[in-house]
Amino acid sequence: MRHRFSHYIEYIVMLTFQTAIRIMPLKCVVVTADILAVLIGSVFKPRNKVVMQNLRAAFPDMEKDERKKIRDMSYRNILISSFESYKYMFLTPAQKLKYLIVDKVSSDLLMSINEEGRGCIVVGGHYGFFEAGGHYANCQGIKSSYVVANQKNKLTERLIDIPRERSGILVIHRKQMAKLFRALKDNYFVALLSDQNAGRKHGVFVSFFNMPASTHKNPAVISLKYNIPMLMVNTVRDKDDRTKHNLSFTKIGFDDILTSDIDFEDKVRELVQRYTSVLEAQIRKNPEHYWWIHKRFKTRPDKNDRFYK
Repeated sequence: MRHRFSHYIEYIVMLTFQTAIRIMPLKCVVVTADILAVLIGSVFKPRNKVVMQNLRAAFPDMEKDERKKIRDMSYRNILISSFESYKYMFLTPAQKLKYLIVDKVSSDLLMSINEEGRGCIVVGGHYGFFEAGGHYANCQGIKSSYVVANQKNKLTERLIDIPRERSGILVIHRKQMAKLFRALKDNYFVALLSDQNAGRKHGVFVSFFNMPASTHKNPAVISLKYNIPMLMVNTVRDKDDRTKHNLSFTKIGFDDILTSDIDFEDKVRELVQRYTSVLEAQIRKNPEHYWWIHKRFKTRPDKNDRFYK
């Protein structure tokens, strides 16, 4: 594959950044990211209009100053989590477990589903350090995989994929459906983020903060069609030690949906609504953990779109 000159520049920049992250202690990584986020947030305010529109839609009764506080904290959590995603590729399992705190109920749930041997769909959103669940499961001997977006620059893509797989996480790029199904057959826990605008082709409209939001349906389709267990992870950064994360796992049951008399399309929509509602409940508790920078409500329903509220 031929690469543009800019791709090589991006590769060198990314390699330099990755090397620095690898050398720095985790606490230093978190503090550095936090300082940068404060500077960037105060000067540039990335996608400020989108962020404030999203917050106004989600919390219409909230004071504007309070929304601004959430915006600023969201910037900080986004950058810290992004830096952590690189650092965790170079930590040992023992090191990771010092920072990932999981309650016994959630731990037992993970082991129980793993023992079933059917694989698992781990559905989630851009909330907190969302990669933490995969790292924790992998540290417990559970085979874990991330479904990730394709990058135009294949040099930087490999720079991320290779160390991630060396750390024990199987990387599946979008549209690699055969690889995804092989992973499930091999009892992998496959994580998919499904909270971004999905348009009309790839999504269904469900209620998110009392507004119709086009939401990716693939996790629901796979779980329902092949009766694959579904989990959602909740990751909350510790207030006293920002290097630590409190994780909990929730099983998204759907037996009642499977046995219902509604058609498959409606079953999919009902399950998408179910896990979207769980995500919304998490966000309401800690709104500063959510990545409000995405155009979540970009696609609007028309008279031909079905919508469950």
